[in-house]
Amino acid sequence: MERKGVRRVFGVVFIVAACLAVQSCTTKAAQRQKELGKTVDAGNYLATIDDIKANGKKLYGETNAFLYYMDIGVLYHYSGLYDSSNAYLMKASEIYDDLFAKSVTNEAAAVLTNDNVRPYRAKPYELVFMHQIAAFNFMATGKFDEALVETRRVQLYFDEWERTVAKAKKYHTDGMFHLFSSLAYERTGEESNSLISLYKSVEAYKMGPVPLPMEVRGFAYDRLKAGDREDDVRLLSLTPNDGANKWDAKQGQEEIVVVGYAGKGPNLIEQSWSGTYVRDGLLVLTASTKGSKGTETDVITLPAPGLPPGNEGKSGTTFHIKLSLPKLETNASKTSYFQAQLGGKTYKSVVVNDIDKQTKKALDDAWNDIILRSAVRVVVRTFAMQKAKERTNIDNPLGNLMKNVAMDAAAGQMEKADTRMCFMLPQSVHAVRIPVEPGTHTVTLNVYDGSGGVIGKKEYKDVSVGRGEKKVLFHNSLR
Repeated sequence: MERKGVRRVFGVVFIVAACLAVQSCTTKAAQRQKELGKTVDAGNYLATIDDIKANGKKLYGETNAFLYYMDIGVLYHYSGLYDSSNAYLMKASEIYDDLFAKSVTNEAAAVLTNDNVRPYRAKPYELVFMHQIAAFNFMATGKFDEALVETRRVQLYFDEWERTVAKAKKYHTDGMFHLFSSLAYERTGEESNSLISLYKSVEAYKMGPVPLPMEVRGFAYDRLKAGDREDDVRLLSLTPNDGANKWDAKQGQEEIVVVGYAGKGPNLIEQSWSGTYVRDGLLVLTASTKGSKGTETDVITLPAPGLPPGNEGKSGTTFHIKLSLPKLETNASKTSYFQAQLGGKTYKSVVVNDIDKQTKKALDDAWNDIILRSAVRVVVRTFAMQKAKERTNIDNPLGNLMKNVAMDAAAGQMEKADTRMCFMLPQSVHAVRIPVEPGTHTVTLNVYDGSGGVIGKKEYKDVSVGRGEKKVLFHNSLR
């Protein structure tokens, strides 16, 4: 009988060891950053796409289908293959819409391992950025009516978020998206909608993580005043901008607009936390991170979340828990700004989006939910593991010790932070707006570092601009 029990214990240890080997592997998010990062950093976007297509199952898997299509779509956009980009971005959009119709709550209730096994749904700013890139693809090919289809799609999301999360001051609108929607409406002759979008842009910048650029502020002041919208000017507390870098194109005037992508966007990494869960009390967690300035200690104290029926334990029951949470990691950017030259004049770029700030805002918005969901999962797993230990105990102290150590190790390895995100995005998006006369133009774009040195250059020759047209050009400096 004892020999049979020992065999059973060793069977448990073997199964746990197998699970441990699987769980100890790095997450797919970490694998993607490691295996694709170098070719992206080198600007080999088409080679990166080939790698993704060849190794999609290993690097993405079924739960990351949204990221698979979005990453390829963004890379095709960087490569100037705008139709191919939109084909993949539209597939990502369909995946998001399918997931949106499904219950997140039901998914979460079924998961006792970690959030990485849930389908990735996209952070709100990623969803908006995806549709922004799709709109850019249409603008690049002169299809401004199609670009406005993306505006109307995103407005549906904005309306839903305004209804559900705006009061909690979570991300629910986007300054850059409304700014370029205003440009698209202007190009199609819809002056009223153009001014409404411009109003929404200023309003979004004022509420969001990205500061309102003074050029956008002054531009909105001039356009709204010229459109007899004095009340809007007062509501937004707008003031004129008479600086050297003023955006001064009049409504309907011909323009060349250059969109520049600067730097490398952020990553999410894993940070380990440990602490105590007290039933009907508090959840207290601590993490220490060693950095260039020494060791920083973070502490979280929250009301202890309730547990599912059957796992509650008695009031006052304590659990010592360890869990992993995502942490934002930013990258230093060599690219500081862009400057365009045309007809003897220079035009400096304006930062219209900051992905570092957007990602931090997304993490802050979701932070408490992430902590509470992770804590409940760890406590329930700890509770279940204790019961499993009791059921598999035998009259052999050494065998029980081996089994219990293996089970504890497996439980710890199951806990992985969800660090998934689209890491193909730039650190910031810049815009240059150049009013021109109808005709053919040559635009020289210089890329500058923080010291004012030129680190890149691109010349756009034979840019033909017809009456009332807006030509939108793109440049990458993802370093």
